[in-house]
Amino acid sequence: MFDFEATVNQTVLDVFGRQVTYRPLASVPGGLPFEITAIFDRKHEVVLEDIRSSEESGPGYSTTMPVISVRLADFAREPAQKDEAQIGAETFTVFDVQPDGEGMADLILKKKL
Repeated sequence: MFDFEATVNQTVLDVFGRQVTYRPLASVPGGLPFEITAIFDRKHEVVLEDIRSSEESGPGYSTTMPVISVRLADFAREPAQKDEAQIGAETFTVFDVQPDGEGMADLILKKKL
């Protein structure tokens, strides 16, 4: 069987990734920051569904938000909302975690003020 996670995910991170300091504030309270390799997209299109709409009544709306794509195997526990990621001099709070089913996840971020 083809090991997608080990073969494809790691190669993509090696080519397109950058160093990120991850602070597991919610996923591992009291846990120490650690370094990961992630793909950073400052203006990733995110579809947000309005509370009043559904698949039957409407598509919701979209916006752009910063996102990092991470390999879940790099985490002791799955990332969680309110964790933090430092990319260069900027710090972001994890707003949402969206696993892809193949060992990666997109972490939707909000810039910390």
